[in-house]
Amino acid sequence: MIARWIRRMAAVVVVVLTADAATGAQAVPGWMTNTQPGSAVHVTMKTGEAFDAIWMGRDGERAVFERFDPHETISVPQESVRRVRTRKRSSPSSNTTYMAQLGIATGVFGVLAIIGLMLRGG
Repeated sequence: MIARWIRRMAAVVVVVLTADAATGAQAVPGWMTNTQPGSAVHVTMKTGEAFDAIWMGRDGERAVFERFDPHETISVPQESVRRVRTRKRSSPSSNTTYMAQLGIATGVFGVLAIIGLMLRGG
């Protein structure tokens, strides 16, 4: 008798918790859960306005961003956001990398040439 009661209660708890989890998961856009707070993002609003910002996180049903220009913190309803894309981090350009490698190769070649000239002359 007690085992049957425990199984029924467990089934009720599972049904109740699953329903809450399913409705909660549908209410939040994917970018709100997949984007780490502090990430640099490009935000496009449903009105067509677009701006670069730092994703600060959720405040209930609102999304909080720290805009780059003008520098301000804004809180907007999540329904008013069309798209949020993570911006790529700034990294040295490929030309800078190639120039550094070329500089190192030139330095090594120069040292070898000087050693060769010293050995030839001596």
